[in-house]
Amino acid sequence: MQQFLLVLLACSLAACADQQVELIPDGLIPVEIVNVRDYGDEGVAVLLKGDKGPPVSIVIGHCEARALMVAMQRKEFPRPLSYDLLGEMLEKVGGEVTRLVVHSLKNNTFYANLYIETEEGEWVLDCRPSDGMVLVTRLGAPIYLTPELLDDTYPSPQA
Repeated sequence: MQQFLLVLLACSLAACADQQVELIPDGLIPVEIVNVRDYGDEGVAVLLKGDKGPPVSIVIGHCEARALMVAMQRKEFPRPLSYDLLGEMLEKVGGEVTRLVVHSLKNNTFYANLYIETEEGEWVLDCRPSDGMVLVTRLGAPIYLTPELLDDTYPSPQA
């Protein structure tokens, strides 16, 4: 049963990235969500900013933005939301989300990995940044960027 729940969690968070990226935590840049701005039909821009480098803007869908705003405002609901369910499942199976790492940008799409510490070791799950931001915001885990995303020569999407 425990493995089934972890597989279900992994499937819920998985996206279509080409490969998993192994990162050294020391090289990562801690960031925070500093602004969320609605651009109508074009989506919602989430602005991530750290102590160094320019801010990074990630455009997400309206549904994910609503979930993110709810998480940021620490709103409570009488019944668990999807991200609450995932957090509770992790707790029941002894897993803990340790961080979200936004690691690359390909064809104007950001890619991220969600890191989960389990009794069997660390799991690295491919994750849409929007889903990861909601989950780590609800659970209090940090968000990191790779240095390449702050490089002036790295392609930047319009937001």
